[in-house]
Amino acid sequence: MKLSENEMERGPDASGEVSAQDLATVVAALDPDQLASAKARSHCPRRPLTRGEMFLFWALRLYLLFTLGVVVYQIWTVAR
Repeated sequence: MKLSENEMERGPDASGEVSAQDLATVVAALDPDQLASAKARSHCPRRPLTRGEMFLFWALRLYLLFTLGVVVYQIWTVAR
């Protein structure tokens, strides 16, 4: 896809923002190593979790441990 001289001089649209389609085009044109390098330079850190999210994740961990215990118990009783 070649850009005309006018399009190259103009750059992003009049508002100065790059559209999602433009970003998708650039990402599709990059080699895998170039894409990895670009992602490493613009690292986005993890966002902090809210109390509700922390509670939910801990509840899921406890549920997982409980379920694991039930499975181990069932296997143990069948094996006896």
